[in-house]
Parts: sequence; structure tokens; C-alpha cells
Amino acid sequence: MLDRLVEFIAGPMSIWLLAGAYFGMVIGERIFYVLSRRGEYNNADALCSIGLNLMNSLLGIVVGFALPFAASVWLYENARIFTIDAIWLALVVAFVCHELAYYWEHRLGHRVGLFWAFHSIHHSSNEFNHSTAARGFYLDGKLQIVGALTASMLGVSPTVYLAIVVVKSAFGIWNHASYVGDLGWMEKVFATPRNHMVHHANQPKYIDKNYAQVLIVWDRLFGTFQPYEEHPVVGLVTPVHDNNPLTAQFAGLGQLGEKMAAATRWQDKLAYLWRPPEWSHDGRCHGVCPKYAPQLAAAGQLLRR
Repeated sequence: MLDRLVEFIAGPMSIWLLAGAYFGMVIGERIFYVLSRRGEYNNADALCSIGLNLMNSLLGIVVGFALPFAASVWLYENARIFTIDAIWLALVVAFVCHELAYYWEHRLGHRVGLFWAFHSIHHSSNEFNHSTAARGFYLDGKLQIVGALTASMLGVSPTVYLAIVVVKSAFGIWNHASYVGDLGWMEKVFATPRNHMVHHANQPKYIDKNYAQVLIVWDRLFGTFQPYEEHPVVGLVTPVHDNNPLTAQFAGLGQLGEKMAAATRWQDKLAYLWRPPEWSHDGRCHGVCPKYAPQLAAAGQLLRR
């Protein structure tokens, strides 16, 4: 029974299952706003997010799915260390591999300049709702392949891993819900909508927190957990007000390019690619670093000596 369910989720229907989950939740949430919060839904922003999702899906199908899946199959068939026959154990191992790969790739996406230029598109919406969930740049998140390759080497069938990715991605759409309140004890265990809204916020105390996809315990374990306190203000520190998906997808690269252009030495220009987003060549905050302003001020004093 469980085997057949895994094969169904990871089979040809997988893309339709995810598309159904995404558009079903987006439409359901929109109806909720029509019935109870009329006038509060930003249609232009939502349409931009949907457009970015469609472009990301089309452009990333080879880099984001076909190549990683082919590599996983090859490793599983030729280089696996173990063979996990018990489906329940394979699901557990696949889940843990993906959770850890997602957490660390997500964290790198916030702490490395070039990766942040890719990932910041997901944060460029000034709204928090289901449409935002799949907003992204097609090169973002590709380092998550480490989880798939690790699972294959540990003896997890790529089909099982894909099923986990589909289910977890559906959860990742749900936890962008704007209408879910405090879920009690679940807030301590799961990456609930409130916990994830914190991640999308631009207040200093909320920046670079709550990276996990399903279990918030990873953030607790690795020191990046921040509970929901004052209401989060979502969006980038330097807001983006571009609802054209054809141009909005390059907002992160545009901001990175502006910072690189401000530097005169080529060493500093290149450093923007791997330094964290708040770093600057002259020790000054260039509008994206309120959380780190004290550290930048200290660095600026050292540079001026």
C-alpha cells in the first residue's frame, strides 16, 4: 500500500499534484480574502509571483529536476553504500537528507552574496501568501542536490526521495498561508506559517532566521530560531515594487550589480559574490544591512585608520 502511494506521488502525476496544490491553495486563499478580507489582497503582486513561478518551472526543469534525478539514479545503481528495502525506513532517511540539505542550502542562500542575488527574488514580494511560495529565480536552490545524492548513496531509491520532495514542497506552499494563526505546540516543532512569516520579515531581529522547511527543530539545533513576536513586516530591506515578472526576476542581480559597481578595486567587486549580503567594501551600510549596522560601523572605523 505505502509502496504504491510513493510510486503514485513520484510518478508522472507528481508535477500535476504540485501544480494542483499550488493553484488550489492560491485560489482558496483568494476566495477567503473575497469573503472575509475584501480589498486586502494584492492581485498584481500575486500575478507577478505566479508568473515568476511559471518561468522558474520552465527554465529550471533540466537544471533543477532532470539532471539531479539522473545523477541520483546513477549513484543509486552504481555507488550506493547500503540498500534500504524497508519503505518506511527509506522515507525517514530521505526526509532527513532533504531537510538538512534544504536548511543548509537555504542558509547559504542568505549568507553568500551571489546566492542571495538568486534567492532574494523569493523574498522580493511585499506580501505573504500562497502565491509567494513558488516565487523564485531558476538558479536558486540548486545546491539541494546534495541531499538527493546523499540519499542515493545511503540506499534510498530516487523514486522515494522524489516522493518526499513532492510532499515537502506541498507543505512549503501551505506554510506561506496568510490566514493561519498561532498553532500552539506545533510552533515549537514545525515551520508553521507564523514561523515562516518571521523568515520573510525585514525587521533586524527577524533577518536570517527560521530557515527550515518542515521541522523548525533544525533552527533550534543550529541557533537560527526566532519566535514570532511583533507582527512581521515582509519583503526586502530595500523593497522591490516591480510586478512585472520579466524584470522582477533580476531584482537580486540588479542590487548585487549596483554594489559591485560602487567598488573600485576588482578584489572588492569579486568579494561581493561570496561575502554576505550586508558586507560592503568601504564599511558603510548600503541600505540592506540594518541588522549588521554596528558591525559595519566598527569595520568602517578600521578601514579609515
